[in-house]
Amino acid sequence: MPSTDKIRPLTRNETRRAYNEGSLLVRDLRLPASFLTKPRETRFRFWSFQIHFYVGLIAGLLWLVVGLTGSLLVFIPELRRLEVPGWTKVQPTGAPKPIEEVVNSLLRERPGDKPFSIYWDFKEDWALNLRTAAPNGDRIHSFVDPYRAVNLGSVNYHHTWLQWFYDLHADLLGHLTGRKVNAWFAFALMLTSLTGLVLWWRGVKQWKLGLEYRTKASWKRQVWDMHNLGGFLFYLPLFLLAFTGAYYAYQEAYGSATSLLTGGPAVIPPPKALHPAGPRKTIDEMVASGLAALPGSKISMVLWPAKPGEAFTLRLQLPSDPHRIGLNWAYIDPSTAQVLRLDKFSEQPLGVKIMRLMTPLHYGTFGGYTTRILWIFAGLMPGILFVTSLLMWWNRSLSKPRKKPVPAKRRASAEVVGA
Repeated sequence: MPSTDKIRPLTRNETRRAYNEGSLLVRDLRLPASFLTKPRETRFRFWSFQIHFYVGLIAGLLWLVVGLTGSLLVFIPELRRLEVPGWTKVQPTGAPKPIEEVVNSLLRERPGDKPFSIYWDFKEDWALNLRTAAPNGDRIHSFVDPYRAVNLGSVNYHHTWLQWFYDLHADLLGHLTGRKVNAWFAFALMLTSLTGLVLWWRGVKQWKLGLEYRTKASWKRQVWDMHNLGGFLFYLPLFLLAFTGAYYAYQEAYGSATSLLTGGPAVIPPPKALHPAGPRKTIDEMVASGLAALPGSKISMVLWPAKPGEAFTLRLQLPSDPHRIGLNWAYIDPSTAQVLRLDKFSEQPLGVKIMRLMTPLHYGTFGGYTTRILWIFAGLMPGILFVTSLLMWWNRSLSKPRKKPVPAKRRASAEVVGA
């Protein structure tokens, strides 16, 4: 016969005790299991826990390494300058020299290099960052005083500690193979974050318990609260970091998927030069042409053509851009300094916008110093969650003394005595 016991709701203390001790006290009420009201009784939560625990246990150490290096690289533009012999600040003395003159002064000092790009950081007392490729393929970053056209220092990025950390973060020092491995671990982090959100849910009546941090509780309880609350608060940043991190290994697949979902283009190839064999105009003429095409903008980057026949590329920054160096591109014909195409970010198709936001979202450069600092903590969070999960595992399972099995002979004699 069905029980006639009166069903009563759990008190707040009973709910906490049941959850802390891992007992399913709610079963005593004989109410139907529902994820919205009693998630701990559902099979969905059970399997979510299995996925969350074992995937995190397997991948946690790699997430710790990638997260720590990622936190370091949030301020990589500033750290790059620390690698150069001597500080890269300059003393503004009148108007800057023409850009072409600054570039030529560096190439006279490094005659075998091929220019790759120029990078501005919108600070009058900072040197220009000129990036070149050495004859052996090494990447050279030089910092040149724009007021005196003097090279303050050059660094070979193939032999720097910061580049080692960057390669460890980007591809686990394994080039394309390592980058793909990194991407699959990023997908695993997305899955673990999602299942963690499932585990965080306590039910309609007790969901606020997931927002508590008990500073006066035992250290074991505080470890649990740190894992629980930290995973919930940083769910979205971690999901974004993982999703955008995997993009670098599968850019074509991301572009195809974005184009399919938005119903429009996700990547627009740059235009070709009109007269690839003609004499080149100066960098200053091309920059002036690009700035005139986008009034109110500032130049942040100039990129040389990667192949013969391609256009010069200018990156322009508007005050309204959600990025520290801008998301607008101007393609310039090198022989005429004519603007072949202007890609203003606000006027681009949705798919193109999504693809161009991948890097700002990954490095936290879309909201100034606030998001960059937030991204530092987000990068540390996978390591914190991994360490706290190991402590929780130890507290609940490994630290408990295991009962030794009773030998068969002793068990048989005990049964005879009991008889």
